[in-house]
Amino acid sequence: MYDIIGDIHGEATTLEHMLLSLGYVEGKKGFFHPDRKAVFVGDYVDRGPNIFETLRIIREMVIAGNAYAIVGNHELNVLTFYTKDNDGLFLKGHSPKNKTQIKKTYEEFKLDKEKRKVYLKWLRSLPLFLELDGIRVVHACWDQEAVELLKKENPENCLSKEFLRKIYFEKDKVFNAAMLLLKGREFAFPDNLVLKDDYGFKRTAYRVKWWEPMNGKSFEDISFGNRFRLPKYTIPAQLYFDIPLYSENDYPVFFGHYCLGDKAGVVRSNLCCVDGCIANDGVFVAYRWDNTLPLSQKNIVSVKKVKKAMIK
Repeated sequence: MYDIIGDIHGEATTLEHMLLSLGYVEGKKGFFHPDRKAVFVGDYVDRGPNIFETLRIIREMVIAGNAYAIVGNHELNVLTFYTKDNDGLFLKGHSPKNKTQIKKTYEEFKLDKEKRKVYLKWLRSLPLFLELDGIRVVHACWDQEAVELLKKENPENCLSKEFLRKIYFEKDKVFNAAMLLLKGREFAFPDNLVLKDDYGFKRTAYRVKWWEPMNGKSFEDISFGNRFRLPKYTIPAQLYFDIPLYSENDYPVFFGHYCLGDKAGVVRSNLCCVDGCIANDGVFVAYRWDNTLPLSQKNIVSVKKVKKAMIK
């Protein structure tokens, strides 16, 4: 059985608290459970205070065979920041804006270059998605066409230097498929619609439900995990596009990314978002998969942020 654990963002102490709450114990090779394995949905870096420690805990568990872990969009940002293209230029330029985007990770990584090298190499080895004993795990969006394309074009199923260089140079369908899995599906606002998020920044697009059609829906109806209000009038037919449906009869999908706070958990009978927005003073969320459907909110475990280091 699996415990699917949500976005962590450097909150290592809270991660330890969650693992203990789930019945894991710490041994010589890291945390383990006698009967279960942890599955981490990505976004281990940025925002929180203990990036290296978070990566250490997860990496130890994965290496020991006590956990699985995939990459999220924040790992993508970090990897492209530190990966050079064939001309020796970084895939993600080292502008003040880009440094700010990964500020906490950048500050820790510059303190220990050898440790940084180890963790970057490990992050590059992690899969973009998992299919495990009847469940699917992805960071933001499960799209079967994108998954099949990535299986064909990236059989290693990871963000290796070679794969990143290729997709960032070509920016083709393979690039779009990877971005869809890691960042989710977005809907662009019409030119005459201007909205700002909670931070005061202008938004040109927003995250939408990737499992439902948008025809006949309002802007608000299709919104998912956005921190700003949207118009409730119906989307004009000339603006919406077809979204591949994800059947309720298909395998359950567990994902993170959407920072749902106390609304995290089961969003449909076979879909569960485990991102409780711990980095923004939300909750830290896990789902205890017991091999039964429909998914149940009773299987959700949540803990609050631990602000001081735990005494071992």
